[in-house]
Amino acid sequence: MDTQNEDNDRPQPLLVAFGNPLLDITAVVKDRGLHDEFQLPVDGQLEVSEQQRALFNLVMKKYPVEYTAGGCALNSSRVFCWVLGEPNRVVFVGGIGKDEQAKKLSAIIKESGVVTRFVDVEDQPTGICVALVLGACRCLCADIGAANVCEPDHVFNPHLFPVLEAADFVYVEGYFITHSFPTTLQIAKYAQKNKKTFVFNLCGSYVCENHPNELAELLPYVDILFGFVEEYKTLDKFVDIEQVSSGHANNPNNISHDILQVLRAIKGEEKIIKDNFKGVSEDLRKVAKLESLEISDNHFGHKDGVDINGTTTGLCNGIIKDHRDSNGFLYHVNDRKPKLVVVTKGPSPLLYVHNHEVRERPVPPISPKDIVDTTGAGDSFVGGFLAALSTGQPLQKCLDCGTWTAQKLLQQKGCTLPSFPATFLDHN
Repeated sequence: MDTQNEDNDRPQPLLVAFGNPLLDITAVVKDRGLHDEFQLPVDGQLEVSEQQRALFNLVMKKYPVEYTAGGCALNSSRVFCWVLGEPNRVVFVGGIGKDEQAKKLSAIIKESGVVTRFVDVEDQPTGICVALVLGACRCLCADIGAANVCEPDHVFNPHLFPVLEAADFVYVEGYFITHSFPTTLQIAKYAQKNKKTFVFNLCGSYVCENHPNELAELLPYVDILFGFVEEYKTLDKFVDIEQVSSGHANNPNNISHDILQVLRAIKGEEKIIKDNFKGVSEDLRKVAKLESLEISDNHFGHKDGVDINGTTTGLCNGIIKDHRDSNGFLYHVNDRKPKLVVVTKGPSPLLYVHNHEVRERPVPPISPKDIVDTTGAGDSFVGGFLAALSTGQPLQKCLDCGTWTAQKLLQQKGCTLPSFPATFLDHN
């Protein structure tokens, strides 16, 4: 555990992340033998059954393996530090056992610059995840063990609460709600009450399929939502987002409305605006400079301006606006927090919803021969995006930073941080 003196010597955290800390065991396989034997998807993720647990010992016995830190939120936290180029600005929270796997995992995390607030679990092993890499596909097989444990009193206590108070951004991975939904909901309500940006990642289709009621309750508290396109399709199938949206009809800034828009866009039922990359005219540069502003009491420090498409670039407007609900009653909205839905689609252009517009942003091409392992690509996107956002970058730059970061990690085995420093925020 970190001591109080160490905390006093560290800079204030920008981000607190909650998730399942896992020791990743990566093995490159040449065929589908293990997939067929253990009934595993070639490209996907799952928590193993009792019968599938034999996979772990078999892989470690028969294949050369590499150990890395794993788990969605932990991957994003480590990448966040790498992109930011500054340690100790993110705190990770999750359950961990007291065993050799915990020692290996802790050493890897410490080297990455992430501060930990582990929940020590006496009677459960540290979570592990075997990644079977077959070409550009990967199958993640997890046994999360001690990561199943994170109660509200593990968060709202004198050891962790001061860290939570200090951070502007709070991030929870989707897998976390499968075992700690009451904790997640309490964190989300705390973030809303204290004007902290609450970030959530769908993470896997089975989260949407197996926990629709939890998602329906949680999503209205979310400020920024990430997910892969297949996860959104599953969300659309199992959660009645239209009903969730109608339940918040009196709040036009609730993110459920934007989620509904992007689900319709995925099905071809909503207009999609394509971002323009054909250059910036001098006149528009002047407009952006004149119209950009900094809200003095906005603790995110973003500037809202005009981008090359003529749309606002900041994620916070900090402006009180009048709205009328469905009954014609006038009310005020003063929502200074970012509101954003992001849909990643691998090499295809990503979709995002901001200011109630569905937009499409191109993804620079990457040669298939440069892709080593897709493990953690989505997590890396989130880490890169949040690193840029935490430094007050405009929305489009945050998206591009996420894409740049994901493509750098695609060229690594496992979600291993590159040996060279990140340069995106320096050169863009």
